[in-house]
Amino acid sequence: MNRFHISRRLAVIVAGLGGVLLGLSAAAVPAAAARMVPLGDPHGRPVLAIPRPEPPGRNQPGSLRAAPGSELTLAQAPAGLRAAVRRSLGVPAASASSAGRQAELTAADGAPGDIFGFSVALSGRTAVVGAPFKNSNNGAAYVFVRSGTTWSQQAKLTIAHGAAGAALGKSVALSGRTVVVGAPFQALGRRITGAAYVFVRSGTAWSRQAKLTAPVRSRVSDDLGWSVAVSGSTAVVGDPRNHSFTGAAFVFVRSGTAWSRQAKLTAAAHGFQQSLGTSVAVSGRTVVAGAPDNGTAYVFVRSGTTWARQAKLTGPVGSFGYSAALSGATLVMGSPTENSFAGAAYVFTRSGNTWSQRAKLTAADGAADDFFGNSVALSGATAVAGAPGKNANAGAAYVFTRSGTTWSQQAKLTAAHGAANDSFGNSVALSGATALAGAPFKNASAGAAYVFRKV
Repeated sequence: MNRFHISRRLAVIVAGLGGVLLGLSAAAVPAAAARMVPLGDPHGRPVLAIPRPEPPGRNQPGSLRAAPGSELTLAQAPAGLRAAVRRSLGVPAASASSAGRQAELTAADGAPGDIFGFSVALSGRTAVVGAPFKNSNNGAAYVFVRSGTTWSQQAKLTIAHGAAGAALGKSVALSGRTVVVGAPFQALGRRITGAAYVFVRSGTAWSRQAKLTAPVRSRVSDDLGWSVAVSGSTAVVGDPRNHSFTGAAFVFVRSGTAWSRQAKLTAAAHGFQQSLGTSVAVSGRTVVAGAPDNGTAYVFVRSGTTWARQAKLTGPVGSFGYSAALSGATLVMGSPTENSFAGAAYVFTRSGNTWSQRAKLTAADGAADDFFGNSVALSGATAVAGAPGKNANAGAAYVFTRSGTTWSQQAKLTAAHGAANDSFGNSVALSGATALAGAPFKNASAGAAYVFRKV
């Protein structure tokens, strides 16, 4: 198999989530994924697999009112009390309605097969949504802005040269007025090398500022841009196929309007098929890179212009590190295939130079094949985890909040008119009291993204 040594379980999750498989032909998908429908190039080029329709599930969240005369509903109670009551009485967490659905985002030129919502990013009043299969897999990313409670499309980001099959928008990241968009299938000659593109906003206009690339030193293809992250003038771009699938994450920094490569981050010892860079996150001078094939995540810190490894975090092999989110000294790592694909997410915090696990997040109504943790997002004391396999792949996302050192589920987010195989929660983003979740296979895979506000 010319993808990593994909275990049967990982092949099924990637297929089941409609993941873009690098270099994995339809014939290479294990028999256990036979219920998936492979799409794409039959000659070993990237393919996509979408689940066959199954009967839709139903979710009917419950509610609870406090003692008569108290005039205090469970939703109005303090977070700690809500969590204690739910744990004791088995009451589900708040529904999406109490989380405040605000908008459904779609592309102005959306079409079936775009998979708009495969990736999402959010910063303040600006959202970015990736559509990597737009225009015959060339890809695009769309920028939306909020005025009051109304969201409108501001820009469509594309590349003019080298776009053919690049899958621009497979990954997106946003920090202030800067967007980074991954194009992991961009080719250099006959080889796929990948790249990432930086776009910046001036007023209401967006323009391309830079193309980020890495040295090409081998005869095999890379997938630079599989994952991206940005914080201020620092961008991180993941390349899990680098060095025979050992993987790497590349750090780029901006000076003025010029971007330069500052570092290549790798595991301490090269090991075949770790896939480091499958997920990346950055916050200030700290970077985390997930290596799910080895069940690890590596934390790196910068001093001056030098990066050094600070910690190696471990979890279930083949799952832990598939997604990552970082905010200050708090880190969340997704592990979507563990426990019969029910999935989980792990919270770590740093004290000094030491990282320690503080919590394991799971859904209150978790079930096999939910793929909880396929995507994660973090902002302060709030985390969101996507579960795109929930209810026959209709999907859901779960909001957790921290009180002291305790994390508890606060809400379950779903699409207003969700249907089987929408894969809501395939991607999630969070900024303050606003959450964003992608549903890339909604409406014949045209896709959509949903905005929620805490109320």
